[in-house]
Amino acid sequence: MLTSQTASFDCDGQSFTPQDLRKFATSQADYVLGDNPMKMSYLVGYGSEYPQYVHHRGASIPADDDTGCKGFKWLSSTKPNPNVAIGALVGGPFLNETYMDSRNNSMQGEPSTYNGALVVGLLSGLVTTSSVVSSFT
Repeated sequence: MLTSQTASFDCDGQSFTPQDLRKFATSQADYVLGDNPMKMSYLVGYGSEYPQYVHHRGASIPADDDTGCKGFKWLSSTKPNPNVAIGALVGGPFLNETYMDSRNNSMQGEPSTYNGALVVGLLSGLVTTSSVVSSFT
């Protein structure tokens, strides 16, 4: 909107300004980083509360163990991951705002590139654009 000098746009009878969109983007970043009903960051390693049982082989298997051809014994371990997958974004909560921190819960607890790409875009957009949006009118 800044580049095209668009002051606002309408969607379903509502008008949105660049300030509105930035406020919404910021609220989404805040949610991912812990301002949510679970009070948990879904970005692993960020804050004091984040998933401890990420569904990720590199995070869940101790670095000095020999897995051989099988690594499943760590999948059901009751201990938190020995390696923190810092920066991994897990799938997050269900629609009812619940999150089950379990390695067997790949739907919610598996980091993926399609999740990570979204948070990279969101955070980089917020960091690289001005928090003060110019008026076009």
